Order: sequence, then C-alpha cells, then structure tokens
Amino acid sequence: MADKNSTNGSYRKGLAPLLILGLLKQRDMYGYELTHELETQTEGVYSLLEGSLYPVLYKMVDAGYISDRKELVGRRMTRVYYHLEPAGEKHFEELLAEYRTTVNAVGNIVNKH
Repeated sequence: MADKNSTNGSYRKGLAPLLILGLLKQRDMYGYELTHELETQTEGVYSLLEGSLYPVLYKMVDAGYISDRKELVGRRMTRVYYHLEPAGEKHFEELLAEYRTTVNAVGNIVNKH
C-alpha cells in the first residue's frame, strides 16, 4: 500500500484486505474504482497503487472471499468487477474484530500520555 503521508507503509499495507473487503461490502467495484474510493473515503490518508491492489485481489479471489466478473464497457473495453462472497463477509468480520482488538490494545498504552 503506497501512502504519501506515511513512513510506515507496511502497517498500512496490512490493512489493504480489510479496507478492500469493506469497500466491496458497499457495492461491486472494479480496480480503479476501488483505488479511487479508498482514497476518497479515507480523505486522502490511504492510497493504493494498482501494483499493490491486484495481488491482494487475486489472493482474495483464490481464497473464495471475492469473485470477479468481466463486463463489456462500450464497444471494446472490458472491466473486471469484484464482488464480496459470503466467505469474504465472514473474513471481513474476523479482520475487523482483529483490527478493533489491536486499536484498543494500542489505545491502552498511548492514551495514558
């Protein structure tokens, strides 16, 4: 996950599956739309380059968390839309619980200052 505002890209990169699944809970989206919505909905805090996005998407397709479908746009262009599957919704809930646990644990330390 490339982020122009952070020096700790690995932490943010680990959030990519959670954020992508969260976006796909809203509606089916294609790759560019995912990157655009991620940046828009996080008010520019997160940006995900296509080179980082597609490996995550392919892993989630292989795991059965999301599915992909091609749609013809116009006469020649094809877009691949990604759809959240029930297994992906379950995985999202697991990742979200893990995220919340981590935020609470970190908060126990940093909120004492």
